[in-house]
Amino acid sequence: MLDSTAHQYPTTASAPIAPESGPYAKRQQLLQELMGDSELLLKNRLEVRHLMTRGPVTVPPTATLEEITELMRRRRLHHLLVCGRGEELVGVVSDRDLCSSRGTTAQQLMSYPPRTCSPNTPLNVAITFLINDNISCLPVVDEGRLCGVLTTTDLVLTLQSTLQLWMRLAQVLQHDQTWTKELEKIAASLDGEMSAEQLARQIAAAREAVRQQVQDLVNRVDLNADVLTGIGNRRELEDVLDLLLGVRKRFGRTFSLAIVVIDYFDRIRESCGDAVVRPLLKTVARMIEDSVRRGDFVARWRDDAFAVALPETALDDAREFCRRVQEAARQNKQLDVELRVSAGAAEAEPADDILQLLARAEEAVS
Repeated sequence: MLDSTAHQYPTTASAPIAPESGPYAKRQQLLQELMGDSELLLKNRLEVRHLMTRGPVTVPPTATLEEITELMRRRRLHHLLVCGRGEELVGVVSDRDLCSSRGTTAQQLMSYPPRTCSPNTPLNVAITFLINDNISCLPVVDEGRLCGVLTTTDLVLTLQSTLQLWMRLAQVLQHDQTWTKELEKIAASLDGEMSAEQLARQIAAAREAVRQQVQDLVNRVDLNADVLTGIGNRRELEDVLDLLLGVRKRFGRTFSLAIVVIDYFDRIRESCGDAVVRPLLKTVARMIEDSVRRGDFVARWRDDAFAVALPETALDDAREFCRRVQEAARQNKQLDVELRVSAGAAEAEPADDILQLLARAEEAVS
């Protein structure tokens, strides 16, 4: 009996993803990847490798019509990839080919040469291939070897993951629900039987909704920024922590929260006044921002304290971040006063709420 052969392609942007156990598992895996790298969405950098199906079902050129028909029926497939020696792709057999009278083996039935793409092909280019060639699957080939396949079902799962992520973000930020409802409408209309052209129109509609939503969020920056330092304020910090705690509880993704407190702040303010305090706060804010990675979030928590959300960061690494900030403060020679800060961190637990996490982080300050 014929069966599938698993092909595993190690992506360059993230750790290899194991073959999916089903659409739901694949959608959740993709959602986690999108959460880990928001620029895949913000800068439209999705590539075929991010969403292709790994371990596609293949048959040899000698497979008979009966074997192909049974395998398609049992696996509920609309196409099979035909591979020769060394996983070299030689053709594609679709359910339409089974109705032809070209022959009784895969080699006789298959369409060739098949349209293919590489793992690094941009998603929009791959969709163009599907539309222009009027095909429902696009084999993915790397250095002459088959490593996956992109189907319209993969596009549906990708759109669902993308829309789910943005709807969650909008809801966490308590944003105007107009665009959220529009995205929900698009998501509800998705169907694995849709053509690539129909999916392309849905993608265009979703991107426009997301673009408008992002612009609306950008317009809120002034509301969420600390007026003096220009970094996030307490309101935005709570929104970010709410989002990260939700991801922590649902997907188990770790993160830590660091608190940085300016030592002797009240004494400095009383003795030196705003002329010294204002540049002091700006200096500390810039110093912290210079110490974080892209994707970390810095906010002013109190008059004398800053909070730093550190996604994908365990407690030991968060403590090391605190030590770096303290050392940077000791090395600072730009202010009229001696700068010292205390710092501490806590790693989020599944049962934490915002107040509990903040309390543990503040208890760790030393």
